Amino acid sequence: MKTARGHWPTALIFDLDGTLVDSAPDIAAAVQRALADHDIAIDSAEIRDYIGDGAARLIERVLAARDIVADSAALAGYVDDFNAHYHAAPASHTQCYPGAREMLAQARARGHRLGICTNKPQPVAERVLAELGLAAQIDVLIGAGTYALKPDPAPLLACLSALDADRNTTLYIGDMAVDRDVARAAGLPVVLVSFGYAHADVSEFAPEAVLHHWHDWPDVCQRLADARTAEGL
Repeated sequence: MKTARGHWPTALIFDLDGTLVDSAPDIAAAVQRALADHDIAIDSAEIRDYIGDGAARLIERVLAARDIVADSAALAGYVDDFNAHYHAAPASHTQCYPGAREMLAQARARGHRLGICTNKPQPVAERVLAELGLAAQIDVLIGAGTYALKPDPAPLLACLSALDADRNTTLYIGDMAVDRDVARAAGLPVVLVSFGYAHADVSEFAPEAVLHHWHDWPDVCQRLADARTAEGL
């Protein structure tokens, strides 16, 4: 898209889970297997409501829903069990959201630099991208393991730097309040998708735009570019 001040955005950085891919089935299966090791049962649909902010927060929410109090050592044990199961099969049932694959291909064809900044561990995120056939579309992947988790801006700023991009030409796209928070902390405009894992109307988080389907991406991006032109940015 062209604006009065050139091509904007030149770089796009995405969250992964709940934004580009629906990983809830594999995450839920790993949680169920981990809890079954401790004779605890939970429905997969319920687990979906607790996804977000990393594995430890996920497990904390699941245990709290079962009125299970775990000290730090016990919680670490549950998280280790979950990670073992999830790392063994992170993409058996994970799928791209409709239109996401096509959007990435079109963005690359237009010359956008593409990055992913996720709280999913780096090796697992790499495997998910590889198994879904998305790895070749992504220029930079920053997952958990080196930097603090989002909403700390460090991983997003690292992704921005690795893309050789800057705040004025980059747009961040996620699905939850944590994505709004990390974008604000890093000084980036943010688009939130409405079909992810947020447990509220994402418009309440005051993003620059809300995306309801990836097929609508060109229109949403054009509206943002036009708004920037009107503001003289």
